[in-house]
Amino acid sequence: MKKKDRQSFIKQIIFEEIIENQHQLIEKLAKEGIEATQATISRDIKELNIVKVHDVSGVVKYGILEATSVEHDTHLKEVFKDSVSQVTQVQFMNVVNTLLGTADIVAAEIDELQLPEIVGTLAGTDTIVLISTSESEAKRINKRLLSYLK
Repeated sequence: MKKKDRQSFIKQIIFEEIIENQHQLIEKLAKEGIEATQATISRDIKELNIVKVHDVSGVVKYGILEATSVEHDTHLKEVFKDSVSQVTQVQFMNVVNTLLGTADIVAAEIDELQLPEIVGTLAGTDTIVLISTSESEAKRINKRLLSYLK
């Protein structure tokens, strides 16, 4: 099977089923008659921008990070450096302090990423509240956002 065909099939599997790890993906491919090594699947995962995400029920599974998400993430980093002064986790929420009048812009950039760990965003004039479903999800968001300030 050609690489392009295999990768197309991998994308289809990721969209249609809950795949939690490479082993499950290799098994699913084998059931369909597609033999691939772990190294090949690992390369495919990297090339297809497949990442681990949380679905609405909290299950960790593979998802595909679209190229536009990477661009939005890069743009958000720039906006953060220019506008954000502090990010604080409070239980299952994160409070983002911004320069006066920039909270709505930063909130819109965060919303563009459609991060599964964020279920709600509230923006004022200089403060944003990001709501997650759990403390662990809020902690992941906090770590990510703090990295944008460096």
